[in-house]
Amino acid sequence: MIHEIPCTPGGAGRWTQTTVLDGVTFQLTFDWLERLGRWCLHIADGEGVAIRTGALLNVNTPLLRGVVDARRPAGELVVADRTGREDADPGYADLGARFALLYFDAAELGR
Repeated sequence: MIHEIPCTPGGAGRWTQTTVLDGVTFQLTFDWLERLGRWCLHIADGEGVAIRTGALLNVNTPLLRGVVDARRPAGELVVADRTGREDADPGYADLGARFALLYFDAAELGR
């Protein structure tokens, strides 16, 4: 199944949220990198220990590609453009609006 992860900045340039993926609790931290004009995602386990840091939120790019840590989410995270244009990556006010963070769970990927 594909799940949309709520992640609306609400004017904040950094926030951490607890999210359950495939029945496991993770901490997702979103950082606005002013210098790059881009959002960055850090993924930690339920205790706050880093699994993946510094993933730039690019449209249609698997954010967990290459992560071999056994604690990683079993599925895959991908940013999708709701308009279908796919001509940009999420800007400061676009995350959670034009762009959605999607989680393809393990069953969806046949894992």
